[in-house]
Amino acid sequence: MKKYLFVAFFAIVLSSSTLEGQEKYIQVPVSHVTVFSRGAQLSGDAAVTLQPGTWEYVAGGLSPYIDPNSIQVRGEGDFMIMGVTHRNNYLENPAESDEISTLRDKIKALQIRIEDEETATEVLLEKERFLKANYDVVSQKSAITPDQLKALMDIYGTGMESVKTAILKKNRILKEYREEKEKLDQQLAGTIDRSKMPTGEIVMTLSGSKPVTGRLNISYVVMNAGWQPAYDIRVDDITDPAIIIYKANIWQNSGVEWKDVKVSLSNAAPMTAGYLPVLDPWFIDFYQEYALNEMVVVGYGTKGRPARQAKAEDAVMMDLEASAPMPVTVTESNISFSFDINVPKTIASGGKQETVELQRLTVPATYSYAATPKIASSAYLMGYITEWDKYNLLPGESNIYFSNTFTGKGYINTAELTDTLPVSLGADNSITVKRDRRTDFTSQKMIGANRVETLSFLISVRNNKSKAVTVRLRDQLPLPQNSDITVEAVELSGGKQHSATGEVTWDLPVAPRETKEIVFTYSVKYPKNKKVILE
Repeated sequence: MKKYLFVAFFAIVLSSSTLEGQEKYIQVPVSHVTVFSRGAQLSGDAAVTLQPGTWEYVAGGLSPYIDPNSIQVRGEGDFMIMGVTHRNNYLENPAESDEISTLRDKIKALQIRIEDEETATEVLLEKERFLKANYDVVSQKSAITPDQLKALMDIYGTGMESVKTAILKKNRILKEYREEKEKLDQQLAGTIDRSKMPTGEIVMTLSGSKPVTGRLNISYVVMNAGWQPAYDIRVDDITDPAIIIYKANIWQNSGVEWKDVKVSLSNAAPMTAGYLPVLDPWFIDFYQEYALNEMVVVGYGTKGRPARQAKAEDAVMMDLEASAPMPVTVTESNISFSFDINVPKTIASGGKQETVELQRLTVPATYSYAATPKIASSAYLMGYITEWDKYNLLPGESNIYFSNTFTGKGYINTAELTDTLPVSLGADNSITVKRDRRTDFTSQKMIGANRVETLSFLISVRNNKSKAVTVRLRDQLPLPQNSDITVEAVELSGGKQHSATGEVTWDLPVAPRETKEIVFTYSVKYPKNKKVILE
């Protein structure tokens, strides 16, 4: 009996020893990274030599932030992959501190909020496009009656104002969230101690019936990485085409260095300066002041959005010969495209951005000056880039240079379905614009039961340049939303009136050292027992 017990015990010990020896550690260095706007897919491979039987191979030293659902393992050789699991090795490195965990939770919560607000903004933008499309379709019908047009304008004005106000609020919220997340990301990058982080491991169960040599190809996704497009837009002269320098800001905080890897930048989402002031329609209607028991007409809506001021900076010069774009191949599929950088890159973990120049494009462009004297006394040089949709541009911030001088920051919005891409090249100080009230021609009169207010302005443009320019001036008439209010254009000096928006435009040629003037006068008639605020 003792003999049998000894044999059984020996067999168990031998079996246990054999099982422990079946877990073999291998290194699978990252050789290719596909970076998305949020997240990155890491890929690598390693050779394996497999003896007959079932074995566990462990790919260790990986990122501790692997998404287990994204793991893919492919084998090359005469063996079978029986199973794949993921784990973090907390013995190799101690557990992450509570401070870092708290920061990660805050960042994750902020990212969820950002995604929610971005989705809500997309819905609002779709609603805005829907309103405009329906307005264009209905207003262009020849059979529409004045009453129907008025009703359409009421619906369009109210709906568009509500949507634009909501979009503005969403953009402000997004700006606050992104700034807060950026601060947390920087704090996290400065707090992480690599020695206190666990390492990720992928455990693969392999089975074969004979000795074999093969390869394992492993890929997985980490979420704390990404890239953003950025641009330099350069124009030397208004007779030249525009130069777009397409760049990528790449960052990663995966916990492991990407050393000498092939990098692809994809627009896929596998997990799921100045601007010219804009004149919005200016609506006026009656408002009930209950405390005074009388009707008062006030202006509401917006009289225009001020120009986005570029941060005051000294003139910045950039030598185009000092750098060159990386050798890049553009790969397109049915639903996405990627920039494949053909030179291996090393990107350290820690969240610090690395900028890579992808392309340098010379694109056709036309130029013109525009001014909104009601809001700003500057004339803006506008560039209109054509055929921009051929270059795989993505929405992103831009630095704008004119005549080799930094003029401000802008934003390339490729989400708009337009044939030309407008770019503000900044204010030109050699062209001055003024809008002065003509007090002698501004009046209030009583005509029967109505009050008639007349407002008149002198708009002047001075060209201090050595060559002639054409400046598009933009002003506006108020849009009444009540049948008791009548607006009449008294003097437009040849300006073109857009009835749907109230905007008036003039294309004014101005010779060198010349000053041109136009008169803009309009009147508003409304019941004399009511009030209207026009300025």
